[in-house]
Amino acid sequence: MSNIQLICGDILTHGADALVCPAHKHLIRGRGLSAQIFDRAGAGLAAACAGLSPCGVGEARLTPGFDLPVAFLLHTVTPQWSSGDQWGEQGITLLRRCYESVLALAQARNLRSLLFPALGAGTNRFPHPVAAHQALAALKEAGAEFERLTVCLHTPAALGDWRRVERRFYTAG
Repeated sequence: MSNIQLICGDILTHGADALVCPAHKHLIRGRGLSAQIFDRAGAGLAAACAGLSPCGVGEARLTPGFDLPVAFLLHTVTPQWSSGDQWGEQGITLLRRCYESVLALAQARNLRSLLFPALGAGTNRFPHPVAAHQALAALKEAGAEFERLTVCLHTPAALGDWRRVERRFYTAG
């Protein structure tokens, strides 16, 4: 997983070909990181999103990055965590699909470096270990197609959770 990096910090200060934005289904300014992305990208982002079709959970859309240090934004709508009830498996499957859709769209556009937040683990409340497992499985599967896949976690505790999942499931030896 050498081209897959786990870091901690402000995702909006890092450069890459594209940044993954946790999106609202109508591609409008949402909550949490989505709101920060819309605020920092500038007015052009809302106008670009208005011209796109709605985005279902697990799908992805592409816009320019506008005033962010990335060329593009890859928008994906994440599922809500259902606290592990009978609907939990569906949510986990949809979260994995978010990563797969983003990676497929990035490949189709020949994007080589991507920045991911912990999709689903913010306002949608997926536990970080669950989110990490789905993310790392998808990233590992597609990793050879990219130069750099970076997951930027917001807190040292979240970074620790992701590193533990990486060591347990995705590190040889």
